[in-house]
Amino acid sequence: MKSRNATGLLILGLVIASLLFLWQPWNQGESSLKLGLDLQGGLRVTLQADTANPLRDDLNAARNIVENRVNQFGVSEPLVQTSGNDRIVVELPGLTSDDQQRALDLIGQQAVLEFRLVSAAANSLPTELLTLADLESAAFTGEIIQTASAQFQQGMGVPSGPVVVFEIRRDSVGDFGNFTGGNVGRRMAIVLDDTIVTAPTLQSRISDSGQITGVGSLDEASDIALVLRSGSLPISLHVEEVRSIGPTLGRDAIDAGILSAVVGGGAVILAVLLYYGPLFGGVLTFAIALAMLFILGILAALGAALTMPGLAGLVLTIGAAIDGNVISFERIREELRAGRGLKAAMKRGFGSSLSAIIDANVTTLLAALALYQYTTGPVRGFAITLAIGIVASVFANVVIVPYVLGLLTRKSDRSYMWKGFDVRGLRFVSLGKVVVPVLAVLALGLVAWIGVKGLSMSTDFTGGNNIQLEVPAAVTAADIRNSVDQLAVPGITGAGVTIVEAEAGSGAATRIVYVRTGIADTATGDAGELAGALARDLGGTVQSADFVGPAVGADLRRAAVMAVLVSLALILVYVAWRFWPNWIIALGSVISSAHDAAIALGALMLFNIEFSIPVMAALLFVVGYSLNDSVIIADRVRENLRTVRDMSYRDIVDLAVNQTLTRTIVTSGTTLLVALALLFFGGPVLYGFSVVLIVGIVAGTLSSIFILAPLIAWFKEWERKAKAPNAAKRARTA
Repeated sequence: MKSRNATGLLILGLVIASLLFLWQPWNQGESSLKLGLDLQGGLRVTLQADTANPLRDDLNAARNIVENRVNQFGVSEPLVQTSGNDRIVVELPGLTSDDQQRALDLIGQQAVLEFRLVSAAANSLPTELLTLADLESAAFTGEIIQTASAQFQQGMGVPSGPVVVFEIRRDSVGDFGNFTGGNVGRRMAIVLDDTIVTAPTLQSRISDSGQITGVGSLDEASDIALVLRSGSLPISLHVEEVRSIGPTLGRDAIDAGILSAVVGGGAVILAVLLYYGPLFGGVLTFAIALAMLFILGILAALGAALTMPGLAGLVLTIGAAIDGNVISFERIREELRAGRGLKAAMKRGFGSSLSAIIDANVTTLLAALALYQYTTGPVRGFAITLAIGIVASVFANVVIVPYVLGLLTRKSDRSYMWKGFDVRGLRFVSLGKVVVPVLAVLALGLVAWIGVKGLSMSTDFTGGNNIQLEVPAAVTAADIRNSVDQLAVPGITGAGVTIVEAEAGSGAATRIVYVRTGIADTATGDAGELAGALARDLGGTVQSADFVGPAVGADLRRAAVMAVLVSLALILVYVAWRFWPNWIIALGSVISSAHDAAIALGALMLFNIEFSIPVMAALLFVVGYSLNDSVIIADRVRENLRTVRDMSYRDIVDLAVNQTLTRTIVTSGTTLLVALALLFFGGPVLYGFSVVLIVGIVAGTLSSIFILAPLIAWFKEWERKAKAPNAAKRARTA
């Protein structure tokens, strides 16, 4: 009784804590659940140092300067942090499309200001014809400036327009005054980042203040004043990666994610209620709702951002929560068919399924941890949500559902659950003689096809520009190429861009197109400017504009390989440890997962889908899901070896597959419902992600039944045959 009360208090405490963190009355006016850039729109920029491994103090100083610029720009909740030994990552949520290019120009500007006299030979040249060669060496730099501000100059006898007014530091007033006073009548150029802004003639001595004229707009003057106030960067940086999401696309992504969750979750709940009845199905639905609440509460407590892939992970968590309870409910069904009462069946069912639930979820958790370690941005949000979701689902499986069912069945012995299917006698190991070679040839053939043709890699891995535009339906690919040529962007031609025509736009008269350039044709950070110019020329709007430099692209490729290899290695070690000395189970599980990955990658080739970071995330989920299936069967084999004495090893394996077949079908079916919802309602961002999930789930179901089961049975039979001569020899010797 005390244990039951403690469990109830624990659940109630977690519910209250989750609601408090989601509400956060102590942070009135602030959103408790942060949204990623892909959901609310914004800008993510990676700045790379031009010199390898700069001093940590210089990198931190540069980070502080960039942060000061961002803060003065007025962005809400910006993120500025160092990454590795030579990068600074900046995230600016909520920026409008118009402000994103301005912010990009502002962030990475070196802001080296110089005051240089114009040589006598070039004194008569207009400012626009002056070059750096026409100037003498720098007499002063921006370090003498105390503060700066933008103003609009108006008055008698002076040209009106925006100017930057600056004040000189006290310790430099005398030197600067002597310099300007000694060169009255000569022209002094003001140079910002090797660009001559203005070159006026010194009319008199300048002591404590001055101004920069010739600025194009008040916004430009404000930006110059801002970088002068924040100071110049101690190290030279260039833009290596840009991810730009318009707020409209973010709102569309939120709508798509919510619709996917409602449709997928609703379909799963309906299926569960029909299959398990109002009592067990209703309690499972209640547990899933609490698991969702816990996940959102933990995300709010951690301050983690919810991204579009994270929303997909949230939807997939519904499948994970279903899976654990299906394992328990099917065991309870077995006990009920054996003639036990409901309470006894529940006790044995929940107890005997605990190890399988934990083992199955740990494999997916390990894949999520590897994904978190080796990815960044929105996909890391998927890993975080998936990992939290797995923990919440296990808690719902092993704590909430048994507790609530225990309360509801204290005075009743009715389960309201039909007996289900009692599968017996199917010979899966024998079928493996036909199925294993077929699946092996299929997987190896797909690997060979991929090796010859190669995967279509997204700009995440190849580098380059990727621009998403919503344009009038009448705009053709030829129109886009002509527009690119007319814009005359250096290094980019209409013939050199790749145009992918996607789905219909937000209205019947528009559609979405993707314009891509390779890294060899890309000027650093030109995605935003090119996107804006194309949109204006074609009468469309910019949905997103990404630029990935060669260094980031190479890092992402390495990270993708490491994420897959590390996850497989961790899972191999864990499964081998859990089932030792039957290490063949671990090896067979990894072989099955490799088969599933090959089939999923083949689907990418078949449907002409690019391999992107979200697709890689889906691939790792498939690996974890496949191992989940394999572990359930292996756990039942291990249990049967302890309890069944009159069967051969082959028959024990067949029995385990028969016993878990209903669970496999129900789990695969419910997870497929969720994946199909993501496919049809998740939008283009999750299309490739969803296809990999659907194909991987089907392949994982088949491989656990027709590859893993035969492999472990065949190996055990081979092992016994190999040991038989030695055993006979020892018997003769004795």
